[in-house]
Amino acid sequence: MDANPLFRIAAIITFVVGGALLLAYPWTAPLLGIDGPPTVWFHITTGIVLLFGYAYWRISRDPATNRPLIVMGAAGKLIFAIAIYAHWLAGTASGPLALLVTTDVVFAALYVAYLRSNPVARA
Repeated sequence: MDANPLFRIAAIITFVVGGALLLAYPWTAPLLGIDGPPTVWFHITTGIVLLFGYAYWRISRDPATNRPLIVMGAAGKLIFAIAIYAHWLAGTASGPLALLVTTDVVFAALYVAYLRSNPVARA
């Protein structure tokens, strides 16, 4: 599996979603069922999303050097999805938001598949 397109696409999607949430909150929040004005937690989360986008961009340029970021990315995507799914099941997160993080589960699986198909070279 070629890392460049996988992680470049992940970076672009992450930048688009994070950027839209940060820069177009009045339009994107209702689409995702997010009520009220953005909170400090919303801004922190959005910042972390954008930081992950940067990590995916770095991975796309040099996956071998940035291999630890792939593990972090897979874990981060699963943690984020589990948190949103738990809130969705509890009735405190919307269906559209839960649907959106399903892409995170798909990308996490693709990251794990990449790691398995590209083992670390041993000296």
